[in-house]
Amino acid sequence: MNESENRTAENNRLWGEVVADFFYVNKIHHVFFSPGSRSTPLILALERKKDIECIPILDERTAAFVALGKSKYIRKPTALLCTSGSAPTHWFPAVTEAHYSGIPLLLLTADRPPELQNCGAGQTIDQVNLFQKFVRGFHQSPLPDSGKDSIKKLETLLQTAYLQCLGQNPGPIQINFPFREPFFSPNKSPCSIKTDTKPVEAPHTEYKDSIRDVSALAKGHKKVLIIAGEFAPSSPLLSLLEKYPVPVLCDALSPLRNASFKTLILRYEQHIRNQSLQIKLQPELIITLGPLPTSKKLRAWIEQTKAERIIIEPRGVEVDPLGSPSHHLQLDYHCIQKLELSEPNTAWVQAWMEAEDNIENKLHGQLESENTLHEAKLARTLSDILPDDAVLHVANSMPIRDLEWFWRQKSSNRQLFGNRGVNGIDGTLGTALGLAHQSGKPTFLLTGELAFLHDSNALLFSDHFKGSLTVVLINNHGGGIFHHLPISQQPEFQKCFLTPQSCDFSKLCEAHGLNYHLIQTWQAFEKLVQVPFPPGIRILEIPVDREHSFEKRNHYLNIQ
Repeated sequence: MNESENRTAENNRLWGEVVADFFYVNKIHHVFFSPGSRSTPLILALERKKDIECIPILDERTAAFVALGKSKYIRKPTALLCTSGSAPTHWFPAVTEAHYSGIPLLLLTADRPPELQNCGAGQTIDQVNLFQKFVRGFHQSPLPDSGKDSIKKLETLLQTAYLQCLGQNPGPIQINFPFREPFFSPNKSPCSIKTDTKPVEAPHTEYKDSIRDVSALAKGHKKVLIIAGEFAPSSPLLSLLEKYPVPVLCDALSPLRNASFKTLILRYEQHIRNQSLQIKLQPELIITLGPLPTSKKLRAWIEQTKAERIIIEPRGVEVDPLGSPSHHLQLDYHCIQKLELSEPNTAWVQAWMEAEDNIENKLHGQLESENTLHEAKLARTLSDILPDDAVLHVANSMPIRDLEWFWRQKSSNRQLFGNRGVNGIDGTLGTALGLAHQSGKPTFLLTGELAFLHDSNALLFSDHFKGSLTVVLINNHGGGIFHHLPISQQPEFQKCFLTPQSCDFSKLCEAHGLNYHLIQTWQAFEKLVQVPFPPGIRILEIPVDREHSFEKRNHYLNIQ
């Protein structure tokens, strides 16, 4: 190696150590990477750094969703690292999900140097601002250099990116690192140049509105309905309900579904399908905390009520898809416990509670007597038997709706998750693996077979996975959600929408060395879920008749 090459290699090593020092000082412990040559300076420094775990994942798409799941669980940024060219483009589905759901991710992309851009060099695309508006910021690293000003510039860049990642509206950021060859130095001694990396102080969040603004808008309304979104914490809401016991509609993933309070409403889908209740339960004011639940019926009913609406969203982003007027306020959810309301209309509140008890009792009685396997009872059964400290990730399409419609309220320490930012089936398994990795909690995934197969590459992570994940795999031979659409009556339905797959899941599990069970009775299912599962991945395949599940679901949704 000549002098020029040696200087380049040493500068590359220095750049990697600056990044690794920054991660170490700011307690960024998890780096998910896919192997590649151009990212060598970064991965070597990170791998050699104490307290930073570098987790190799062959497929960049899977790596991104595993990182997304981990960031969801720890509520802090994890890092993604890959080589140049098409590699980072595979992150795109996870980046869009992180963007819309407010999940912090640090995207470290290795790149070719300027002289190899736009000249036909291999593994080279334009990576500048690759993810555009789907990241909170883009930063181009300077070429590695040992000058003090260059080092300071890189450190400032890292600090700025980190703050953007954790800002008022958390999300992904991209840092693009161009490297010249050679990528590493055979020199094993520490870098002679010392850096002075300091921890970044968390940004102080200023909200433009206050809880007094909400109280002023709510004044005089005695029929106040609250809709608790996915991210609204339970503690401040329960404190508010102690003073003002108003009905609270709980999103499918709301933490309140694992709380216990008499005015929590989970059966709202059934209530608003009842014509007489639609009128009887109409509110004067609706306070929505974050995004609305998935239910189209609920959204249509809200429009019909003509009620005044207040939308509270701390991130300051638009989360109201309805056309009617509403007040948009940006403040911390925890302020909700200080909200001042008028004395609730007790007869109206009681009507909500009686309707809830009526539907819940009928659902319980009918579902308890069901012996055939179907999807509505599966969601219900999980709410009854999951361990107290379980983590449950729920796939989109029908699983999240069945959870919304049939999950039973129960006081527990369970945590519910889903990829609701974009509502796609992308990365369902990868996200669940990220949630479970090193969590120390029994983790479960409820998914249909299409979402599972769409992300089956994530099973390649099993060798490095440290945790316990049970996949509850609904096999209904197609996309069951399309049965609920008018297109289901058309002759093209089977080929163009259901897209049934023929996969022997037992053989797929065998190929990956996974624990597999074919479930044929409720008793067998309950026994397997309730028995602690050792570290690893197991698949519980539950074959159901799609038509039968469709009929049962419609029956239970229209109970009166």
